[in-house]
Amino acid sequence: MKKILIVAGFGLALVIGGSYAILSYEGDKIEAATTTKHLVTQPVHKVSQAELDEAAKNFYEIEINVKGDDIFYYGMITMAIQKLEFKGEENYHLPNTPDSIKRIQFDRANLQYLKNRAVDLKASEPYQKILDKWLKGDFSNLENDYLTIRNLKSDPTQPSESPVLKVRTTEEEQKYIQHFFGENGLQINKKDWQ
Repeated sequence: MKKILIVAGFGLALVIGGSYAILSYEGDKIEAATTTKHLVTQPVHKVSQAELDEAAKNFYEIEINVKGDDIFYYGMITMAIQKLEFKGEENYHLPNTPDSIKRIQFDRANLQYLKNRAVDLKASEPYQKILDKWLKGDFSNLENDYLTIRNLKSDPTQPSESPVLKVRTTEEEQKYIQHFFGENGLQINKKDWQ
């Protein structure tokens, strides 16, 4: 037998294990809705030291040319390009960007490397929050994450329009990965995120 507490004029939610019930009380009517939430968990790929060493090589060129939090700014912007399509982009070439820009894959090893550096260097909170979110596989608001990072170095008195056209579909992102990182990149992406 279940015991239910009802507070007059208010709704109440009971959570028991993986189930919850939402009750609402209005006048002499009581409405109840129940559901059971099943969580599906996937094992998260643990990044090895060898993968972190490879990630360090990916960021070496950025690190030797910047100081302070700039490694996070440039590193995270560069990785986000994999998941975002930009206005005026043609065959993955971004407007007003040199062809020689280094592409860094959006993968767990690169994210973990940046997170480790963020802890070591006591990086600004926005970088750390976004890195934590991405490491959990949460890309739900990627354009806003990108704009948050971008705005950290922008002149706040000069608001600008977002250069992002859209978030790439899974198929579009796969083509991007194939183009820049080949079959190995596709395998890494599959291992990390699928």
